[in-house]
Amino acid sequence: MNMNSADTSSTASEASLYVAIVVFTAALVLLLVAAGIGNAAQTPQARAPMSVVTGTVKVQQQFETPISVFGLVESPKSTSLSFDTGGQIEEVLVEEGDAVSKGDIVARLDTQRLRAQQEELNASLVRVKADLNLAKINNDRTQSLVDRKLESAQRLDETNASLSVANARVDEIEASLNSMKVALDRAVLYAPFDGQVNRRFFDEGSVVNAGTAVIGITSNEQFQARFAVPADIIDQFDIGEPVIIQIGEQNAAGVVTQRLSVRNIQTRTVDILVTLNSNDKVRPGDMAILFGARSHNEQGSWLPVTALSNGLRGLWRVFVLGDAAQSESGTALEARVVEVVYTDGNNAFVRGALKEGDRYIVDGTHKLSPGQRVSAASASTQAQTQTERKSYSELSAPESGGQSGAQNSAQYAGVQ
Repeated sequence: MNMNSADTSSTASEASLYVAIVVFTAALVLLLVAAGIGNAAQTPQARAPMSVVTGTVKVQQQFETPISVFGLVESPKSTSLSFDTGGQIEEVLVEEGDAVSKGDIVARLDTQRLRAQQEELNASLVRVKADLNLAKINNDRTQSLVDRKLESAQRLDETNASLSVANARVDEIEASLNSMKVALDRAVLYAPFDGQVNRRFFDEGSVVNAGTAVIGITSNEQFQARFAVPADIIDQFDIGEPVIIQIGEQNAAGVVTQRLSVRNIQTRTVDILVTLNSNDKVRPGDMAILFGARSHNEQGSWLPVTALSNGLRGLWRVFVLGDAAQSESGTALEARVVEVVYTDGNNAFVRGALKEGDRYIVDGTHKLSPGQRVSAASASTQAQTQTERKSYSELSAPESGGQSGAQNSAQYAGVQ
């Protein structure tokens, strides 16, 4: 009797286990079926062609690239003043940064030795003039004696020669005095033009040799910028042409005033001078940049860099729409291999398997693959659509309401 109860209990447990397994299996099957139905419902949407923005390829036979030419700002007049005789500097009358006018005294040499030599020459002049006077008296007396036949003609020749020597000595001393006067005048340095002192090389008491720079002066006239321009673009800058150059963080206007006819042997460039319209916030020695353009005879097309994707062997590829007409399933993409000739960071000039009129994908190329079907809209169409949406929202939002507003929205949706 007890054994029958145990068997009945075991049978009931096994039946409950079988029922649980069946219920779990049925639930799992239902879940799998539901997931399959969900995937089947999503398949049409997943297979819908991706919407992309396209542009049109325009082939051109050449293109231009910007070029920057670096130069330096300089003064049209800049000089280092020096004495043409050596000596000790007695006085320096200017400091660095001082403004000077033409003819201003800027420095003096000690002239004590020169003045002593001048006094010595003056004494010598007095002596030779006395000798000249005596020679004249002797010559006149000898001439009188010769006329009266009391002196020989040879004696007269001797007195004439002595008179000539005395005259020559006077002329020599006077020339030396004039030279000394020039030396005394040159012992003073004068400003040769209006400008500003940019260097003071020596102070009072310094002994300098002839030709040693003492004071540096820069002119106040309009500054110039000198550029070494490559020979292939020199024709872009004609004399008298106004240009804009960059100096530091600011732009400065100027005019091309000189274009040298000699080419630099080492750099093969040609120098041009640009005279600035204003010296405001500009100093000699500042770096200046002149902008130009270089033309390249190369056939290709300009594309935005976002239209490029990595290709093989260092080349790039561009996705273009196939030749087949667009259908409900979209248009298949083709990958065209191109070579980047030049890029400015935003756009690239490429050459390769592109022809006039091809429609290329503007961006999002990392999501695309050859053969993929897409729904294309041009960049201009997309911009126009966004403008229309904005205009419609501005017109309908304040006035639309109730049923009429819903009807307008439905009609606008139909137009889209």
